[in-house]
Amino acid sequence: PDADGPKYQNSRENTLYAKSRTLYALNWAKADIVASAEAIVCEGYTDVIGFHRAGIPRAVATCGTALTEDHLRTLKRFTNRIVLAYDADEAGQAASERVYEWERRLELEVSVLALPPGADPDEMARNDPEGLAAAVRDAVPFLGFRVNRVLKAANLATPEGRARAATIAVDVVREHPDPLVRDQYLMNIASTCRVEPDRLREQLRQPARPAAETPRPRRRSESDDDPGAGFSSNDGGRGDRAPEGPVPLRENSETEALRLVIQHGTTMQGTALERIRPVLFREGVARRALEALAEAGGDIHRAIDDSEPGVGDLLTRLAVSESTADVDDVVTRLATEAATAMLRRLESDARGADDSLTYMKVMSWLKLRLDDLRGDQPAMEAVDELLVWMQENAGELR
Repeated sequence: PDADGPKYQNSRENTLYAKSRTLYALNWAKADIVASAEAIVCEGYTDVIGFHRAGIPRAVATCGTALTEDHLRTLKRFTNRIVLAYDADEAGQAASERVYEWERRLELEVSVLALPPGADPDEMARNDPEGLAAAVRDAVPFLGFRVNRVLKAANLATPEGRARAATIAVDVVREHPDPLVRDQYLMNIASTCRVEPDRLREQLRQPARPAAETPRPRRRSESDDDPGAGFSSNDGGRGDRAPEGPVPLRENSETEALRLVIQHGTTMQGTALERIRPVLFREGVARRALEALAEAGGDIHRAIDDSEPGVGDLLTRLAVSESTADVDDVVTRLATEAATAMLRRLESDARGADDSLTYMKVMSWLKLRLDDLRGDQPAMEAVDELLVWMQENAGELR
């Protein structure tokens, strides 16, 4: 109490404690891993506890480090199927080449748990254990997860949106080493984006586009002395560092909102674009990019020059692709995602509070605003009300 520092701190690497090989709860999980023929790998201890509480005792966690080849070799003694229960965005950023190499060399099948936006296993175990179990059953292959993320975040209602989604999805598929697997996904993308498969095969043969580098966000529930998380190769004791180098741009409502702000820049006054504010963004590079644009008065060149490399790279890439999205639609999606995340956080806080009734009024109000946003004709007044409330409570909500 009354001290700065992490919520808890992992022990440092030492002779007796090799983090790159240690998996939390494996001693309890191994029987169910064998029985179910799969292992669930989490990033945090609380998520493992959540899975066990929900009646899914085959979950383990890395101990404040990246996932390494040694971890997977340990799990391969019990199963060939690995389900990653990492944060969805982080799994999308993972060092995909390493995952595909592990699949090939270790003869593993790596899948990803697709959880609702803003959800994590610990929270779902508390308020939706059936949904968590269904997510485990519906886990999709690593490449399929990444392609689905691109397509779900895209605007498929316009030819331009479908073309952009197909191009980005092809970039994701290009990373897989197996040509037969690549072709299967190309046909799926072609069907979804209404493009001839041969056009995508031709595009696949072209060099990959440059990608923006996006720093990995820290999970809000954990902190430790290790700089890395996510995925790593086995590099002689240095495997707890995050992979370096560019990663594919993740398309979502935040990147589309940034495109609109970049595109319209100085013409934002008096338009719906004024509603695109940092409080609607999650903590991360996209939020910092929006803040950089605001500080630069909408001047994209100044924003790029004055910002950190990761932010500048993101702005540079977004600046070269025009948005055809409807502003109200993007703002509504941003507000819905932000309000949903806030509601889940309040519900989690209420469960641990001595007097949960104190949370009921604001949670009921948030649910009403979400209902207003989910109708056939979302009310922009609901967005305005949410913006006022979030900005007034920004300090408490972070």
